[in-house]
Formats: sequence, C-alpha cells, structure tokens
Amino acid sequence: MGKRAAKRLVVYIAIFMLLAGCAGTVPGPNGNEKYAHIRLFCDVDFWVPPKWDTDPDTVTGKVTQETGVVLEVNVPPQDANNQLRLMLANGEIPDVISVTDQTTAKQLISSGKVWDLENFLKKYKPDSHLFQDFPEDVKRGLKKRDGNWYAYPSHLYNGDILDIWPPGPECYQDMATYGYNNGIIWNKKLLQAYGLTVDKLRDEAQVMQALEAAVGQKEAEGAEGLIPLLLDGQNYQGSSLVFLRDTYGVEPIDASGAYRDSFLQPEMKPALYFLYQCLQKGILQSEYLTISNTRIRELLAEGNVLCFIGNTANIDIDPGEWVSSGPILSMEGKHPVFGKEKEATLGWIQTFFSKECQHPKELASWLDYMTSPEGMTLWCFGKEGVHYREEGGLVEITAAGKEARRDSGNSGVNAWWMFANTAWERSVLAPFESGSMEEADLQIRVAYGKAEETRCFNQSLLEFPLDLESQELEAEIEAYKKEQVAKIILAEDDAGFEAEYLAMLAHLEELGIHKLDRRRDASYQKNCKEQGARLQKINK
Repeated sequence: MGKRAAKRLVVYIAIFMLLAGCAGTVPGPNGNEKYAHIRLFCDVDFWVPPKWDTDPDTVTGKVTQETGVVLEVNVPPQDANNQLRLMLANGEIPDVISVTDQTTAKQLISSGKVWDLENFLKKYKPDSHLFQDFPEDVKRGLKKRDGNWYAYPSHLYNGDILDIWPPGPECYQDMATYGYNNGIIWNKKLLQAYGLTVDKLRDEAQVMQALEAAVGQKEAEGAEGLIPLLLDGQNYQGSSLVFLRDTYGVEPIDASGAYRDSFLQPEMKPALYFLYQCLQKGILQSEYLTISNTRIRELLAEGNVLCFIGNTANIDIDPGEWVSSGPILSMEGKHPVFGKEKEATLGWIQTFFSKECQHPKELASWLDYMTSPEGMTLWCFGKEGVHYREEGGLVEITAAGKEARRDSGNSGVNAWWMFANTAWERSVLAPFESGSMEEADLQIRVAYGKAEETRCFNQSLLEFPLDLESQELEAEIEAYKKEQVAKIILAEDDAGFEAEYLAMLAHLEELGIHKLDRRRDASYQKNCKEQGARLQKINK
C-alpha cells in the first residue's frame, strides 16, 4: 500500500470510529428526558444541515418534540462514498444513509444491512401515512431497480404522486414540464457593461467570443477580480459537464437504436473541447475546478462573475440579477437534448435506514413525520405567521421565510433535502407574483427546456437494474472517467487533448465499457417493450 493510500485509510478509520461511537441517547433540555440519538450520513457535499437545537421554538426542536429524535449529521467534504464503503467493510454504518451515488446505493442494498421499508414500517410504525400516500408507481419502479423498496427517494414530481397532490398554479406546471437545474447564466450588470445581450449569445461561437472579449477587457483595463467563467467547482463533472453534454446533443442511443454510453458518443468530444478551450484561453482558471460550493456562492455574491455554467438551483443567487441564454447551440447544428421522465420519477437523493440502528421505533416515527404533510409544512416553510401565511389553502412565503430558506443551514427551514416532495410543495404554494424573484428563477430554470431547438426524450426508459458484477464494473469505469476528464481538458495543447481523448476511448474499451453497454441495452430494450415506447435518434 502506498503512503498516500495508507494515510487516507488511517483518516477513514478515524472517521469510522468517531461515527461508530455516536449511537445512544442525549439529555433533553431539562436534563431528565432522553432523546434517541440518530446518526445521518449524506454524500451531497454542498448540503449544509442545521445544527440540531432541541428548543421547541425551532424547526429541529419541534421535530424532536414530535418524534423523540435528535440528529447528528455527517457530510464529508470529499470522498464521502469511499468513507461509507469503508464503514460497510468494517461492519457498521450510520442509522440513516442519504446518497446520490447509485453504485454506493447498490452496495448498501447488496450488503443486507439496510431495511426493506415496507417491513420496517410494518414493524415499527404500522399506522404510517406512507402506506396510504406513497405513490405505487414509484414503489414499483424502486422494486424493479433495487429488488425491493429499500430507499426513500427525494424530489418526486411525476406520475401517481400528481393524483395524490395535484398540480397547483400554472407556473409550477411550467417548472414540472421544462425545469432543468443545470444551465448557463449571465450577470445582467456585466452583460450591460460589456454591451452584450443574451439574444447574441446563442451558439458556441457567440458564447466563446463574449468570454474571450471579457478576458481581453480584464487584461486591458485591469478589471480586478473579474471572472469570465465559473463552473460548479469540485462538482463540475456532475453538473457543468452534464449541461455541456446535453447542449451539444449527446444522446443515450446510437444510430442503430441501441443504448450507448455518453462518453462513446461523438458529440461528447466537442463538449470536452469547449472546456479545454476555456482553460487554454484564460477564460476559465484551473483552480476553480476544485473549489467548494460555499466558495462558489461567495464568488457569485461578489458580483464579478460574468458567466456561470452548472447547477443553478444551488448557488444562492438573486435570480433577478441573472439571465439564462438557454442552450449553447453547437456549430455542427446538433439539437440540444433534454431527458425528462414520462413515467414516475425515482428521485434524486436515496435514503436508506440501517438494520443496526439502536432506536428503530423512534427512527420510524421520524421518517413518518418528516414525510407527512404536517412535518413537511414545518421543515419546508417554517413557522406560520413568521415564515409563511396560509390563504385559501395555499402557502405564501413571507420575506422572513425567504431569508430563512436562503439561510437553511442556520434556520432549518427548507433544509432537509432528502425528504423534499416536489409535487406536494407545488400543490400547496400560492402562485408567485409578476416581477418576483420566484418568477425570475422560473425563467432561468426553463430557458433550456423551452428553447425551440431543444428536443426532449423519455428518460424513464433508462432505468437499469444491474447485477453485482456490473455494479463493480460501472464503479470502476465512472472513477476512471472522472480522473481522465481532468487530464483531457487540462491538456497542454490540441495534440495533447487529442491524445488524452483517444487514450480515454481505448482504456474504456479495455475496462469493459462495451460489455456494460450490452447489459444496459438489454435492460433498455426490456423497458421499451414493457412501456410500449422507444427512443428515436434526434441527432443523425
């Protein structure tokens, strides 16, 4: 074992031992009560959970009052999934595990250490509302994907859930149809200062010209602090590159109609070349590829970033100060593509519950409360009369409520993302006013999907259950991609870019990506048969 690997192992073991020692109970506010102490682990490194306060006048305190639970949260700043795998290998995992990495989710399931939620709730919370209002189509989808109902998924918004919580105002229906978190946005004040308008920033050449001009003006005028382009920092491959992949027209099928990995599609090369060019021309600085979400928010708040590409839903901007130009149209005339679920969505964060939890009854009560309309109203909107008011059965968020939601890491309002129910939230919110921040945010989030050049495809056909061997192969391939992408875009020159790109294709083949694609294609063809639908090639 190398020195670096050994050092990392020591750190992971220390973290594991720290977490392993956290189970038990903690004193209540009067020193006599005992609350169940539950440990939650989350791999979303830009999520900022609030410090747990048992004061019943706070969001967390009210949750404790209702459920008897006090939560200790661990969000590792990096290597979260490796840390979790180490915990699995050592035979103990946290009580609640919220992950976005599908490979890690599959490993949790195959470990046998997490509950089938149906059995868990029957045993510890038989009167749970989830037996009545958890959407059946989502449950079927989860059972098909995972083998059983192991995960509670966040951000559900499509399918049977709309019968349980019908859509509210039209503006939220628009978000459901066209909303896309990843995108390209521009600072309105800087656009005006440079004489630019978004209607002149439609294709790759126009975008690149504008960014190069900003670099030129920065050098000529000594514009201190100006950042022409900012990506999503250490998460850029999961959002910024995903946007570029989609806007350059990378599809999930090849010309024959078989599933094909995005990195093997020819349109992926110009998406990578865009980032390479930005680095070569000084538009993008390499040090910004490793910064945290917190630092991204700070840089955007300073007002010196001209353009941001990445997850626009998690950067804490005033949307009224920004505008989206929609897709970046490729010079090859490819249509931007947009995968939307036509069937039930299976969520973003997948939350699992450990069989080894020392307080399963309280844990079940906490899950039931956090996902109930009463619990969601509390943690999503805060305190009635302060953070929101209700009129005509609809919730209107106050100015104090908007501020609390922006500061969720301190207030606890809208903080618990793993239990976010998008369909429920859109069914109870009042329509936003014309000219409001909410309307500006909507315009940013739908600009890509509503663009006349964008073509939509049915993402629901691309749910792939994989056996353990395929899961391990997938994990190895995805880890290699992440490492190699950095080498490709940081190449010294065009020849280096080409060499690293070809090396990637060759090594992906050596790793077995075609074998994995054949297995995914078998699942895709089965989905097509079951759903009576098939993807049609958009960019030929």
